Amino acid sequence: MSPLHPFTPILASSMPAWLTTSLGGTPVWASLALPVVACLAWLAAKLIGMLAGSNAGRNDEEKVKENVKTKRSRFRSFVALSRKPAQWCVGTALFHLGRKPLPLSAGLQGFLHYLELAVGTLAILWLMLRLTDTGSKFLAGTLDRTGRSHAKAAIPLVRKVVKGAVIIFGIVFLLQNLGINVGAILAGLGIGGLALALAGKQTVEDLFAGVTLVVDQPARVGDFCKFGTSAGTIEDIGIRSTRIRTLDRTLLTIPNAKLCELPIENVTVRDRILLKAVLALRYETTPAQMRSILENMRALLEERPDIAPGSRVRFIEFTESALNLEVFAYVVTRDMNEFLMVREELYLRIMDIISESGSAFASPSPPVVLQAAGETAAVVG
Repeated sequence: MSPLHPFTPILASSMPAWLTTSLGGTPVWASLALPVVACLAWLAAKLIGMLAGSNAGRNDEEKVKENVKTKRSRFRSFVALSRKPAQWCVGTALFHLGRKPLPLSAGLQGFLHYLELAVGTLAILWLMLRLTDTGSKFLAGTLDRTGRSHAKAAIPLVRKVVKGAVIIFGIVFLLQNLGINVGAILAGLGIGGLALALAGKQTVEDLFAGVTLVVDQPARVGDFCKFGTSAGTIEDIGIRSTRIRTLDRTLLTIPNAKLCELPIENVTVRDRILLKAVLALRYETTPAQMRSILENMRALLEERPDIAPGSRVRFIEFTESALNLEVFAYVVTRDMNEFLMVREELYLRIMDIISESGSAFASPSPPVVLQAAGETAAVVG
């Protein structure tokens, strides 16, 4: 039994006989007092949490998950996210202190000890996991403020690793304190672990490949990339695989080791988009018309602020059916929709220039010459 509180014998002497009757080594009044102590401990922990939340300001957990910029708001975020797991820790501690003076049997004491240990461990794990989330959000905000936003791609993977380590440590701690020999279990799993390591060779490769993707950063979460014969937006770089949202809006999962072997073309990081076209003009175009077309097209590209300096328009070759011009320019944008709009406007203006010059685009097929014996040749096409 627990060591008796000085007032316990006095309290027991003033009770009816049936309350002092022993039930499994524990007086009936002590058994009835346990749920009362549990309720009081929970109410006290709840009150402490409410007081802490009111002192910190906002206590709405959903509202404090937003990005915080001041020390006060970060403190409020910390209090709100840690309040519930902290209440369980405080409640467990208060219940332990409250049930200590009760004359409980050794078996009931042992059961309550393990119960308190399990609840307390789970509450601390819950608190550590929430602190990990809060820390990752704070780190992301710090990287944004210091101009190192590219490093945020490593945060999801690091958060998963830290959470996994916290859970494993908590389980080992709980089992060890419950009297289970964790060392013997791990030693017994040695041979099996070796077999699993050999069988999980691909998983280990994917893990290290995931670390490489995060550290080397050929692509980050949210980037649109081309890899192999596919293309899509990276949604998550996990421990084993990377998930990519394709153009068909399907979710493609690629093992990290396979992805590292593919050439990755990151479209998102480009600062401008290439506009390149070959225009075929009819052979009836005169040199004067060609010079006018070239001059007007070059002026068109130079006068537009959304076209990068260094654009060119050149008469490049004679083919069997046309005189070819090459248009080479960069549109200063990263947005594909904006690029398509600019390209459309340029193409329409180029059509106007060619039409106003008196020339025209060549037919896609060469002209066919028909000539009967002793007759003048007729050109078709």
